[in-house]
Amino acid sequence: MDVREHDLPGVGKKFACTTNEGDRLTVIIHNTGAREIYLFERGEEFPHAAVRLEDPEARKLGAILGGAYFQPAAAESMDMVLGQLSVEWMKVESTSPLAGTTLVEAAVRERTGSSVIAVLRDGKAIPNPQPDLPIRAGDTLMVIGDREQVERFGRLLRGREPA
Repeated sequence: MDVREHDLPGVGKKFACTTNEGDRLTVIIHNTGAREIYLFERGEEFPHAAVRLEDPEARKLGAILGGAYFQPAAAESMDMVLGQLSVEWMKVESTSPLAGTTLVEAAVRERTGSSVIAVLRDGKAIPNPQPDLPIRAGDTLMVIGDREQVERFGRLLRGREPA
C-alpha cells in the first residue's frame, strides 16, 4: 500500500492511501482526535463513501484492523488467540497516581496482569517502552491483557485500585 502524508494546518493530518489493487482511501485525523475516512472509486475525484469516527471509535476500529479481536486462519499457529486479548488506549490524567512514576515503579504487570506495550507522547509513539520510562500526564498508554487485566489497569490509572 502506498501512503502519502500531508499536513493540514489548523486541521490535522491527511493520509492518502492507494492499495495494491488501486483502490484509494483518504484518512483525515483532526487535531480534536476525530477521524474522517473517504473511499474513492477508481478514476473518480469525489468520494463514493465517507465515515466520521470519534477518537475512541477510531482506536477500536484500528485494533480490529490490527487483529486484536480476530486473526484469520493463517495465524492459527499463534500460542494465544488474539480474540481473547483486550487492547485499550488510556490517557494519563494529571490526577493519576501513575503520573510521575516509571513503569517499573508502578508495578503494572504485577498489580494488574496487563502490559503497557506502547506510549504515545507529544505526537510520537514509543513502542515497547523500557521499564524505567517515566509515565507523564498527557501520555496515552496502549495496554494489553485479558479484559479483566485491562480493566484493573484502568482502575489503577484512575486511582481506584488498592495498592
